[in-house]
Parts: sequence; structure tokens; C-alpha cells
Amino acid sequence: MKKVLIICTLLLTVGAFGQNDEAYVDGLTQEFTQKLVERNITQYFTVKHYCSGKIEMFQIGKERKMCSSKGTYYKVFVVWKEEDNVHVKKIDNCGLFYSIPLTDTAIYDFFDQNKSDLASEEVKQYKSATYTGTPELRKQPQPCFRSFSFTEAGNTSVVSYNLFDLSNEKDNLNFEYNNQRKAVLLDAQLETLLATSEGNMRRQI
Repeated sequence: MKKVLIICTLLLTVGAFGQNDEAYVDGLTQEFTQKLVERNITQYFTVKHYCSGKIEMFQIGKERKMCSSKGTYYKVFVVWKEEDNVHVKKIDNCGLFYSIPLTDTAIYDFFDQNKSDLASEEVKQYKSATYTGTPELRKQPQPCFRSFSFTEAGNTSVVSYNLFDLSNEKDNLNFEYNNQRKAVLLDAQLETLLATSEGNMRRQI
């Protein structure tokens, strides 16, 4: 009986804390970017990473409370420049992370220099060179996505794509075109940056 009570208590704790969906993440992102605007920072970009149906769970704070995504886990990165320093902030289903400064400004410089192309280019859907009209399991779209928003002086453009559209050099007729889009090149730079810096990001408790 005692074991049952303990299990029920744990389940209630998990259920009561931090099961937030995409709307929650979008709301936090909007609130944060609005604060940037209030500080006269009107040029920045965000990118949302997610894989449909993938759930993440974390223990947060000294009390090790549980937080799990409600459905799909979303994480957003906001990149901006302030007083000659470039910063990145992470936001996910479980809340905000402290912003961190970047020692290298290359990712923001790329954004600044390619604003026009970033706002107008689109990633094309995967197009098979050998498609016969019969569905093939190996060509099913993958569930992972990127969704960028680029903001300059109050104008925002959005570019979203399925990572599957970037795959399979031999069979995808749009492989070369897609992998040269500026948003895809920017994402590659961000992935390199996050490989060394994401582990240093700490949650705001």
C-alpha cells in the first residue's frame, strides 16, 4: 500500500509541474523578444527545433522537480546583438535559460549580411529522382523540423522546413539547391556553435 502511495505521489508531482506545449514556448519567446524591442533591439532571429512526437523530461532546481513536455518537445534559440556583443538565449517547454554571450560574432554577421535572402528563400520539398508512383518507406518524411523567424525593424519573415528535404544526395533532386539556402547554412553554423555552448546554458529557476 505504501509503494502505491509513493508512486501516486510521484505521478501527481510530474503531472502538476511543467507539462507545457508549443503555445507556451511561443508565448515565452514572444515575451522575450518584446523585451528586446523595448531595449531598442529591432534586429534578431529565432529558430525552433522540434521532432514531432518526441517527448523530453527534466529534473529542475534543487528540489529536482520533474518537468516534461506536453506532447512534442520544442526548443527555441534567440540570437541578437547588443552593445557590440552577440547573445543567444534558449527557451523550451520547461522555461527560460539564462542568455549567454558569444565570443564569435560570425553567426550574427552572416544573418546581418544575408537578411534579404534569408527573408525570401524557401527550401523545396524532397523530390525523388527515382520515384515510380508507388510509396516507398525509405522516402517517408522524417519528423524533425526547423522554423526560423527573421526580424528587422518590426518586419518578420518565417522560413520552415523538414530536415528530410535536405537529405539523400543521390536521389533528392533538390538536395544541392536546398543545402545552399541561406537559412540552411545559418542553421549549420548554429549547430556548430551549440555543440560547444549549449551545455553551458543554465535554466532560470
